[in-house]
Amino acid sequence: MTTTLVAIALIAWCIQIIFSWFQIRRFNKAFLALKKGCYLGVGRSKSKRFRPRVLIAISLDENKVVIDSIIMKGITVFALPKSISQLHGLSVSEIIPEKIFPNDLISQSALIVALTANN
Repeated sequence: MTTTLVAIALIAWCIQIIFSWFQIRRFNKAFLALKKGCYLGVGRSKSKRFRPRVLIAISLDENKVVIDSIIMKGITVFALPKSISQLHGLSVSEIIPEKIFPNDLISQSALIVALTANN
């Protein structure tokens, strides 16, 4: 019985590693597909266990205007990168995270980190 439980745990752990690898690949492909500007910022939310984590990547041109962005949000490894169209064309000074994500504190914090990482 113990051997069976250990084997099941080991198989589940290996499956988790494989799915995590696929998730990292999806994010890396989306990140590399961003239109390249003068600044690429990545922000990650700081959340507790069993709450969705958020990754946001933004690309700014030389005038600090958003030319491309992606968000990846979820608890599981099945989260997919999506574009944040509300940000495109806005300058950094015009971006108010509370207006972009009005009911989502986790996404607001990730956006703040992405905007201020190298400023």
